[in-house]
Amino acid sequence: MEEFGAAQKIDWARAGEADCRSYLHGLAGKGKHGPASVRLRFSALRTFFKWMQARGDRPDNPASGLRLPRPRRSLPRFLSEEQMEALLGAPLKILEKNPCRAMGRKEPAWAKWRDAALLELLYGTGLRLGEALSLPIRAFHEEGRRTLKVRGKGGKERLVVLGEAVRAAMQRYEAKLPSGLRKESGPAFLGPRGERLCARVFQRNLKEYLAESGLDPSLTPHKLRHSFATHLLGRGADLRAVQELLGHARLTSTEIYTRVTPERLRGAYVKAHPRA
Repeated sequence: MEEFGAAQKIDWARAGEADCRSYLHGLAGKGKHGPASVRLRFSALRTFFKWMQARGDRPDNPASGLRLPRPRRSLPRFLSEEQMEALLGAPLKILEKNPCRAMGRKEPAWAKWRDAALLELLYGTGLRLGEALSLPIRAFHEEGRRTLKVRGKGGKERLVVLGEAVRAAMQRYEAKLPSGLRKESGPAFLGPRGERLCARVFQRNLKEYLAESGLDPSLTPHKLRHSFATHLLGRGADLRAVQELLGHARLTSTEIYTRVTPERLRGAYVKAHPRA
């Protein structure tokens, strides 16, 4: 077990609740461990005492009644509306500069139209990258299509709204596809040989688009989902509606986005308070 204090080691076979509390405070006070790390280590200690009880080596579990530090929830990173505009335009901007190359590798020119459509879809619907890449092309072909049915985490289905920008980007992308790759039964987003686009390939390309837009290339596709939710709430969208669009099982998962949108609070105040 981990050492507590400067030189003292706890005899866990005879340790009491006070020893466990000292160990817990020692972990939290060293500055080396965050709340999640402390919780993980202390959970292992509780399991150890359970094992000792099962063996008959201890009559009790002295760690069972202690409260652990609450996990710290980091605020989601998101792009501003201006940054999103720059990112959404990056694939076609790069295509204008050099139609045949991307990140030093040859790609068909239509791949940039594909990536532009996928960026619009991720930002316009809040889909996870895996959810978007699993969509069949026929999902976009129904006349007057304004929504998509998506299967998310745990097989749970939800409806997402297709805005005009997403539909237009998909139409432009499909118009650029070679006729031999257009298959109604195939995936919506294709690789160069007509296979389903690999998430890793898009993540690689995204780094190029972020750099082209003057943004941090380490940002992940999930930041588009964060931006989707943050911008909706910032413009006054209902929290429960955003929860449904994101497919969150619990409202608390969606509420974290309200902490990064002070404009939403100001807007609600101005709209509702009689003396605003």
